[in-house]
Amino acid sequence: MMEATLKIPTLTTERLKMEPISMEHSQGMYDLWADADVCRYSGTVKDYDGNVIDTPVVGHTESDLIIDFWLRAVADGWGFRWAVLWLDSDEAFTGTVGFNSLTTCTEIAYHLLPRHWGQGIMTEASEAAIDWRRGNGATEIEAFIEPENIPAIALARRLGMKATDAVFERARRHRMSL
Repeated sequence: MMEATLKIPTLTTERLKMEPISMEHSQGMYDLWADADVCRYSGTVKDYDGNVIDTPVVGHTESDLIIDFWLRAVADGWGFRWAVLWLDSDEAFTGTVGFNSLTTCTEIAYHLLPRHWGQGIMTEASEAAIDWRRGNGATEIEAFIEPENIPAIALARRLGMKATDAVFERARRHRMSL
């Protein structure tokens, strides 16, 4: 595990800027987590104290608790999210990508606003995130994806992950060595 209070860099790709999630991303996080299509396969969402956050969210208070969760995870040194901003669209918030764990086998997670689906944005963001994690101690990347979430499975495959026999709360484990 990495040390507490992570130093998360801002990453830039050809089309994207990925900056550590903050309360400045409140509106984007609300838009993301208020969307039923985004929430359909996201599993149970909890605040930092373990209280369930009903999704889709109905107000900024709930989506701000998700930001708070990740800010506290950074402070504790075990996980984080980047806000994915599209440079061609005045740095519009498009989604998030980050890691649910920071051990040598790191769990990646990604969420994208539906209006940006099918444009390669999350592939580009996930590749940058994985490259960063490769250089910071990871030897494996994994993702837990529900079998019905065909687009997320396709993305995992594009990234180089293969499905395993492991299942956790209906989600199949996909993994790759770095």
